[in-house]
Amino acid sequence: MPHALPLVPSGAPGTDGELIAGQDGATIRRTVLPGGVRVISEHLPGQRSASLGAWVGVGSRDETDGHFGSTHFLEHLLFKGTVRRTALDIAEAFDAVGGEANAATGKEHTCYYARVLDTDLPMAVDVIADMVTSAAIDADELETEREVILEELAMNDDDPSDVVHERFSETVLAGHPLGRPIGGTPETIRAVPRDAVWEHYRWHYRPETLVVSAAGGVDHDALVSQVADALVAGGWDLDPALAPAPAGTRAPSSGSGPSPTSSRCAAPSSRPTSSSGRRVSPRPTTAASRCPCSTPSSAAG
Repeated sequence: MPHALPLVPSGAPGTDGELIAGQDGATIRRTVLPGGVRVISEHLPGQRSASLGAWVGVGSRDETDGHFGSTHFLEHLLFKGTVRRTALDIAEAFDAVGGEANAATGKEHTCYYARVLDTDLPMAVDVIADMVTSAAIDADELETEREVILEELAMNDDDPSDVVHERFSETVLAGHPLGRPIGGTPETIRAVPRDAVWEHYRWHYRPETLVVSAAGGVDHDALVSQVADALVAGGWDLDPALAPAPAGTRAPSSGSGPSPTSSRCAAPSSRPTSSSGRRVSPRPTTAASRCPCSTPSSAAG
């Protein structure tokens, strides 16, 4: 078994920390980009595949009045197109290389992730970063997804396991944001307008809330460069002078947000759920049977 390892030092923006796991030669490195984006990698010798995750520090607990359900909405909508890509472009990018992409929403985080060959990691970084920075949040797509989410909520009401976990959270955490369902309720999903979802997106999807992680056949320095280039291409300002938002900073109520700075999917459960339907493990599908909101795909089937 590997010996106990100290935590990677946080360091100043732009600096690295490195750990050698000893056994099998795995290396963990961390870089903090200007603006606060954290990039973490684990290089596994001999691996020819790579897993990538873009972890945004926003979950259902961070929603405020007028925004309830927005976090789950965004998990759907980020797969529906960006300024540069259509939903089909996003799906085909991963299908073309035999990879897969998916997402998961929790009470305190949202993750957009992909699994590809190591040679296709730059593509995955570019597409996932494009989704995170430049989602279109189209009004027509939002109305379509509103119906999809309402159907999901109804389906999960028929699942005893999901119902039990929700009732447990509601009872133990009554009155606390963590007691709310991840996917929202039929009432909040019907009520939330497109402007509130857009405001929620622009407030929470920022450099200081993002962690990009990758494991497998990963070159850390190349990954850092790819992430920085992709985020800048998406309009994010990685200014060294920018300081991370103070801990505990919360979004404003609807209508008072800041100016913009740059599926089947999560079920209403107390456990993180994914774009594939129930849990964070995706179920690869063909393009013909893919959920309309996200891209759980695998050309290999």
